[in-house]
Amino acid sequence: MRKAPSVACILASLLITTGVWAACPDPGALSLFRHQIAYETTEEAPPLRGQGLVHANVWMRGPVTGFYIREPLKGFVPKVRMSYLFGEDGPIGGGTCSVEKDWRECLAQFADQSVSGFPIATCTATIDIRSIRPWEPSADDEQKRRVASELRLEIEAKWHGAQEIVIRDFDLKDPQIVMYLKMTDGDYYQGCGFHAGRERHCEGWHSFGQAPVSKLRRWIFARPSRLK
Repeated sequence: MRKAPSVACILASLLITTGVWAACPDPGALSLFRHQIAYETTEEAPPLRGQGLVHANVWMRGPVTGFYIREPLKGFVPKVRMSYLFGEDGPIGGGTCSVEKDWRECLAQFADQSVSGFPIATCTATIDIRSIRPWEPSADDEQKRRVASELRLEIEAKWHGAQEIVIRDFDLKDPQIVMYLKMTDGDYYQGCGFHAGRERHCEGWHSFGQAPVSKLRRWIFARPSRLK
């Protein structure tokens, strides 16, 4: 005999159906977070390396969803935790939080002030990293070719006179683009924050500090996509 649903379940269903209470965590943000984890596993030292299940405190405000990972991180000081923030079209920030600070405050400080007028919702989520499919680049379809063409124009506008432009092949949900540039005065390696759905795809240009050039080159040319 099937057990009758509880009053709490019925009320929750009504709230979700009427839109008064959105799902927490936001399904779209959770999908982006899972992709972020898959992308990070392609890097040399992913923040969540060695984890199986990760337990996250979730902070939602308007279109922004933040994930605060409760597990200690390998290679980090013990009192540091990792956080990630996502908007409707991809990652928008995050970073490390001290366990001595309220996790809600830490996520709020990474969020854009444009969402300050929205109410806050919190919940928890458990992600099995072992169930996440390995990262693969998007199929070479019309949308990806269009984005790649637009990326070339943006890179050429930033790096005038670039003789060669090679980027690591990408998925349309990736958080960044990593590139090799052959200029008249030498070779350069650059990165930028990536949003496939925005008019400007590359934002937050950056170099890679003390990262060995040989490793950057090997990583890019393991899956090269030549734009020029």
